[in-house]
Amino acid sequence: MKLSSPFPAFSTRRRSLPGFTLAEVALAMGVVALFGLATFATNQRLLLALKSQKETTTASLAMQWRMEMFRGIAFSDIADKDYVKTNILTVRNPVDGSGNPILDAYGNPINPFAALGSITEQLTIGVYPPDGSTNTVLSWDSQHPSGQEISVNTTLLSEVTSGAVKMMKVDVLETWTSGNGRQRQRQLSTIVTIGNIAGNLVQ
Repeated sequence: MKLSSPFPAFSTRRRSLPGFTLAEVALAMGVVALFGLATFATNQRLLLALKSQKETTTASLAMQWRMEMFRGIAFSDIADKDYVKTNILTVRNPVDGSGNPILDAYGNPINPFAALGSITEQLTIGVYPPDGSTNTVLSWDSQHPSGQEISVNTTLLSEVTSGAVKMMKVDVLETWTSGNGRQRQRQLSTIVTIGNIAGNLVQ
């Protein structure tokens, strides 16, 4: 008597399954690596773009702060190179009405130029409209914390005091090295008159 099993019989033979060749695996790994490199490069460019934008904003705010300092002094003081060097160019931190440094949330004096790293600041003051006379050019950097005189109009103060000069042009130029090693500049120009500021020109 032959008994039949209620369960189907299974074959013990191995079935051949489709696989990947070494060349296909290498190609797939190459595609993944290429995608990773592209993503990394994109992230790097994005970070540089964000840093560049932050630097531009910082430079613009720093120059506006400088112009507010010029607005707060007498017209004749703008023509005085010693006054400008002592009370504007070498002042690197904002102060309150009592002359005390304005502090950030951590209790440190605010540095408007911090995001720009090693910066060179140049102030140019001259007669407006230009009459061919020499401009007074003052510069500041970390190697010259007391400022330096690039050129000086020795008669500007006396001409302003006598009333011969009634308008001057003030240029603020910030130069720094960006995160990608590229040198960058930002400039703000203002025409000043007796008791008034005519307007700003950003470059």
